[in-house]
Amino acid sequence: MSFRVTLFFLCLVYTLMTFSCKQIVKEPANHQVHFDTVINQASTYLGDGQNKSAIKHLDSAYGVFPHPGIKDLYRKYDNLFNIYLNYDFNIPKAKLYTDSIFFLLKGKETIYKNEYTNALFFLGEVLMAEKRYTESFKAFYDGRSFANKNLEGCPLSIFSYRLGMVRYTQEEYGKAIPFFKEAIIENKGCTPGFGFDYLFINPQNYLNTIALCFEKSGELDSAIVYYHKALDFIAASKARFPKREAFITGANGVIYGNLGGIYAKKGDDQQAEKYLKESIAINDRAGYEIQDAQTAKLKLADLYIRRSDFIPAERLLNELKGYLSGKYGLGQRNNNIRVKWVRLKYEYYHKRGEPLLAYPYLQKSDVSRDSVIRADRELKDFDIDKVFSDSEQKYRLALLNKDNQLKTAYLAAAVICIIMVMIILFFIWYNLRHSRRINKQISEQNINMQKTLSSLEQSQEENVKMMMIVAHDLRNPIGNITSMADLMLVDQERPEDDLVMLEMIKKSGQNSLHLVNDLLKVNSKTENLQKEPVDLYVLLNYCVNLLRHKAEEKKQQLILHAVHVTIPVNTEKMWRVMSNLIGNAVKFSPESAIINISVKEEKERVLIAVEDHGIGIPAAIKTKIFDMSGEGQRSGTAGEQPYGLGLAISRQIIETHGGRIWVESEPEKGSIFYIELPL
Repeated sequence: MSFRVTLFFLCLVYTLMTFSCKQIVKEPANHQVHFDTVINQASTYLGDGQNKSAIKHLDSAYGVFPHPGIKDLYRKYDNLFNIYLNYDFNIPKAKLYTDSIFFLLKGKETIYKNEYTNALFFLGEVLMAEKRYTESFKAFYDGRSFANKNLEGCPLSIFSYRLGMVRYTQEEYGKAIPFFKEAIIENKGCTPGFGFDYLFINPQNYLNTIALCFEKSGELDSAIVYYHKALDFIAASKARFPKREAFITGANGVIYGNLGGIYAKKGDDQQAEKYLKESIAINDRAGYEIQDAQTAKLKLADLYIRRSDFIPAERLLNELKGYLSGKYGLGQRNNNIRVKWVRLKYEYYHKRGEPLLAYPYLQKSDVSRDSVIRADRELKDFDIDKVFSDSEQKYRLALLNKDNQLKTAYLAAAVICIIMVMIILFFIWYNLRHSRRINKQISEQNINMQKTLSSLEQSQEENVKMMMIVAHDLRNPIGNITSMADLMLVDQERPEDDLVMLEMIKKSGQNSLHLVNDLLKVNSKTENLQKEPVDLYVLLNYCVNLLRHKAEEKKQQLILHAVHVTIPVNTEKMWRVMSNLIGNAVKFSPESAIINISVKEEKERVLIAVEDHGIGIPAAIKTKIFDMSGEGQRSGTAGEQPYGLGLAISRQIIETHGGRIWVESEPEKGSIFYIELPL
């Protein structure tokens, strides 16, 4: 019954595990170091304005790599999304790669929390670019909620920054600053394992953006403070990233340009010109922030125009014109530079007193400005707080619904548990009842076994008594035989053969008396052996001579191959063992067979072997011949009666001497009995 109960619970556990566990599929490993190189090269192409080359490089590098991991593929889609949204301005393709990220992370949202939160913000940016503002801010809200729930510290900083950028885009700079400051605090939890983006790019960007917010809010002194904080951070971090020197130097140049613009607004032309020239010298070259260098040129040209320094102003405006008409100036990303350049051309000609040349640029400037204002008006008028508030209410409603569903699930689980407990209690009750019945049967069997044991003990006592009586009665005739042989040996005039035979009769009688004495000492232990140094050659030769007549009856030959080795043994008991083994070899060998007895001295042991060429031992009884049960007994080749105890007694004697006995045999081919004794 207990087996069936165990089987039932095993089946129940297996069923629950089958329905509750999902199959774990091993995902390909990620290769961060390899793809760092790929993405850095793509970033270099972007810095040079080679958008198509960056896309081609990413596609080819990933195309030849056999098994990119989940994070590897995410980085590819992330970079292509950034290119199409911010450089190549292909919104449908940007959305396509956003969808690819969602497909890649489907079912793995809680494993790749950082990547999934990014995907929600990417979706918000795409929707904003499509002017689907309600859906856009819903995506931003979902991203913020997921980040707050699943992330903390360093990874959360990027999402606080993105929320701040929503405010920044709406030109609500005062409301944007707290988000950026929160991002700085969260970024302090970044460890070296987070990489260059989190340890350098993001924190200096947060400081720079806070300064921009103060600048656009008219708080110029606060802006200067944060621009210098950004420069201090760059100076302190530069030594940590020697391989990214170009990027770090470019970041320095960007902040120099921003500082130059601030000092120009404050009327400090000397400081303004100094920082703007440094910015242009750093970034106006391939591999650096070329676009930002053009922004610095606009600011410096505006400064020269205000001061009526027309020659350097004209030079800068011509450089800007060449940039806008060249490969770096194409695309919508430079629209803002183009609009400002048109406005500066008007200011330049107006300042020089050339209205006919200035007027066309004034018209172009007004048209461009109006289009930008119309494009941004809808976004600026959008109430993000209201959207967040509505989303918060919907989110709470969803939580309530989930809570109700969870409570329902808990209730169902509780009902199932109660049913399972009742089933378990039933089986426990049934098992107890069954156990009581079995215990009663066992008690009755124990009583019967106790009675049987008492009968066996009584029978054993009677057998011992009988054995002692038989052994006692055997002492006198055996003793008489020994005494008579001893008396006959006194007459030395007998033939030599008779004397040898009488000596053997005497020796056999003495050994038999020792055996009878052992039978009478029923309480003695075989471990208390009386050992003496014995020459094994002499002992074996005696045994061979004693049994030679028995072997000659079957025309057999006993051949002894032995050396003189003296070891401490009990002479009588070792004689008994060897007599048993040689006697068995005679008994189970056919007529005219040869029986070999050998003794070999090895390192720390003596090896005795008795080899016959008789009927062998079947595998079925090979393990039983050394047992007291007598199940391995068989009749000899001439019908000799077996008793089945000789080998069992021999094993006890050999083990008492610290040795071991074993047999190697094949049916119909013979047997070899081995005895190993320590020197």
